[in-house]
Amino acid sequence: MNGRTPTMPPTADFLGLSEHLTGTAPLDAQLSDAFQQRVLAAYPADLPRLLTAWTTATGAPDPGKSLQDALDADAALALTARAVITVWYTGLFPHPDETPDPPGTSAQWRSGLIWSVIEAHPGSAAPQPPQPSGYGYWTQHP
Repeated sequence: MNGRTPTMPPTADFLGLSEHLTGTAPLDAQLSDAFQQRVLAAYPADLPRLLTAWTTATGAPDPGKSLQDALDADAALALTARAVITVWYTGLFPHPDETPDPPGTSAQWRSGLIWSVIEAHPGSAAPQPPQPSGYGYWTQHP
């Protein structure tokens, strides 16, 4: 037996999938563990299936195409993949029933990949020194 259970996919698989889906590497392994727990709680049947599709794709000549084919063939997998992407970029994601899953912690919110993409800091989280801070910090380029 490989030690894998359907309720807890290996964290290395989730991290690899996340790096592939977000196009960002390396991602934080500790944050990956937290995100995996959150996505697994919301998508208990589909996240393990998505990770199986990912591990299968990694053995294919074109892993990206192989994974895309799996997502195109299964709407539930595609929805789960979007949740993985969304949690990395924003710290939140929608459950399958469209109810929101807010950031688990303020650190997860602040660590969203979106902030570096748009070259801004998270709303309600003022920059910390050595970045400019204090009244008017927003007038200075990040």
